Amino acid sequence: MKTSITFLALAALPFSGLIAAQPAYTLGDTPHLLGDWGGARSDLADAGVDLQLYQILDVYDDVSGAAESGTAWFGRLRVGATLDLEKLLGWESAVFSINGVDQYGKNYNRSRFGVLTNPSSIEGADTTRLADVWFGQTLLDGRLFYKVGKVDAVGAFGLQEYGSTFMNDEFAYVPNAIFGSGLAFDPAQKLGLIAEYRFADGTATDGLYLKLGLFDSNQSAPCRDDDNGLRFDWTGPIAYAGEFGYRSQSADKPAFAKVGFHYNTDAFAKLAQPGALADDNYLAYLSAGKTLHHFDASGQRYLQASIFYNYAPQNRNLYHHELTAMVRAIGPFAGRPLDELGLGLVAAFLSDDFSRASVASGGPSADTEYTIELAYKARITPWLVLQPDLQVVFDPAGDTSRDPVWIAGFRTVIDF
Repeated sequence: MKTSITFLALAALPFSGLIAAQPAYTLGDTPHLLGDWGGARSDLADAGVDLQLYQILDVYDDVSGAAESGTAWFGRLRVGATLDLEKLLGWESAVFSINGVDQYGKNYNRSRFGVLTNPSSIEGADTTRLADVWFGQTLLDGRLFYKVGKVDAVGAFGLQEYGSTFMNDEFAYVPNAIFGSGLAFDPAQKLGLIAEYRFADGTATDGLYLKLGLFDSNQSAPCRDDDNGLRFDWTGPIAYAGEFGYRSQSADKPAFAKVGFHYNTDAFAKLAQPGALADDNYLAYLSAGKTLHHFDASGQRYLQASIFYNYAPQNRNLYHHELTAMVRAIGPFAGRPLDELGLGLVAAFLSDDFSRASVASGGPSADTEYTIELAYKARITPWLVLQPDLQVVFDPAGDTSRDPVWIAGFRTVIDF
């Protein structure tokens, strides 16, 4: 068994530090490493120009069980700006957003670790590209919001509401099954329109909502022929998405519930029938979450839990069903009120057709892959977050003959 003492020590750092009493702390005046640029940044924000610049670096290593051992790392630098067009141009309730990323590193989850889940929510293509660029506006006294441009479709229809505590992509972004429908994702956004209507008063934080989307699927491969994100052509086929939900944000214990779908009119390969195509693809999902407990009277320290379930037809999808569940504590310790602690579970039920295709090609049969993540997110300064992380994958890639894969990770987030 290969052991990684360094990474295990990193994963244990915040927990060992909590053995001794720690004083409560407060954050400084600026959330940025480079400060306020002599007041220029605040002046720009007051004028309607909000700038974003932050860096995420993930380092992780298998402790045991990986198909091929090795340390992996991946980084993402994101630069963006949000323009308040009402302040800048007098265009009522209108906004323009643009951002791009520089990603660097290796994608190891499947090629080396041999797991289907992705231990890093930023891991992907090594690329420098334009990501989001869209115009949005609020109408009907706050009831209707729309945005049009290059947009993140799966993030709009499938986001994990409480996932920011975690490092694994299936908690921190969307479950893996969501990607099977072929919609564009961050940072490979494509042209689309998203509109959300709130049934309650537009100023209310509670109530029912309906969200609809129409997107260019770019032949169900968002990065195809668009390596730098600068193409704005519509290649089709069309993909659709919808979500109906309820938010209760003003209550003592806020909650949410939502049900949604993706539908892609492209042709998809049938897994167990080489050369055969299905006319379209779809998935359905439902999710719910709630604040369960307050640790003190401040309302800033609390316990939350959520679940997410999705279904897709198995003859054209790797994932037939998938269930994720998570519980997280914001301010789990009185002396660390801004830290976060999370525990999550993924149960990925792989399709029988995928398993049959694997066996036919000489591979193992595939059943269900289970992933558990324990994450701790420590805010060290207003601009620095350190996040040790431990994950274990049972029946990697659905192969019941393999030993569990243990992965220790460490994330650094710096806001410039």
